[in-house]
Amino acid sequence: MRKLTMVMAIAMLAAGATGVVAENELENNHPIQSAQRLIIPPSGSITINGVIGSLSGPAVQDVDFYAFWGQAGDTIEVDIDGGMGGVRNVDTWVGVFGPGWQYVLRASNDDGPGPLDPGSIHRFDSRIASFTLDQDGVWTVGVSSYPRRLTHGGAYVSTTLGSNANGDYSLSISGVTPLVQQVIIEVKPGSGDVAPVNLKARGTIPVALLSSDEFNALEVKVDVKTLTFGRTGAEESLRRCGKGGEDVNRDGRLDLVCHFENQAAAFTEDDDRATIRGITHAGTPFEGYGMLKVVPVKRRE
Repeated sequence: MRKLTMVMAIAMLAAGATGVVAENELENNHPIQSAQRLIIPPSGSITINGVIGSLSGPAVQDVDFYAFWGQAGDTIEVDIDGGMGGVRNVDTWVGVFGPGWQYVLRASNDDGPGPLDPGSIHRFDSRIASFTLDQDGVWTVGVSSYPRRLTHGGAYVSTTLGSNANGDYSLSISGVTPLVQQVIIEVKPGSGDVAPVNLKARGTIPVALLSSDEFNALEVKVDVKTLTFGRTGAEESLRRCGKGGEDVNRDGRLDLVCHFENQAAAFTEDDDRATIRGITHAGTPFEGYGMLKVVPVKRRE
């Protein structure tokens, strides 16, 4: 199966506040417990380019799962485009799972209903035109191929491979109210409110995620693999995080201290703040900002 590089945070910035974010499928995103976590941008819409099985050779069994944080009252649309007419035709099937991976019977589709929507050339491209979430939590979309439907917990109802069992597709999820929790960070703890950053330094920059009444940096169990930090917040600069907590600001709460590559953070002389982004193991995205001052680069005489 195709393995693709993480482009989520970069795509968020490139699309802008009102654009539709596009990213690539990351394997392995099955079983459902390993669903690819999505950060829904401010537009409330995201598109994922994926592959069921393989793009050539004998068909194999595969299913893709994508998880996102949804809020009660969100009316979402789940739409497959390009399954038929892509590199390899795939007759898609989509289903929605609520918190706890409970399959929602009224939110599944084999063939797109009604007239073809923009982006589809065949009714075999599945589409759930409208479904309202009934609770806050992590919701999951499963993408399989006919007749391999899914049920509670992401299990297969059928393991039979159809004539169009493998191929590429584009999945769009829209109508989601984005939830990004704001957290407080301290860049270079102990250096004051404005942290000095030397653009030429090799080493790392320590960053503390401070605990508060709303965000306990240790108990929420930050998924450290999702942490990005730097000039825009999209930079994949993480070196390591401390295994235990430190009370950095001496408020009686334990904070999480992580170290990021100074060069990979990509700061420039004009920057005055740093951004960190990540996701908790519960699927909640968060971001924080810290002030900094770039140390001027001394010119050689």
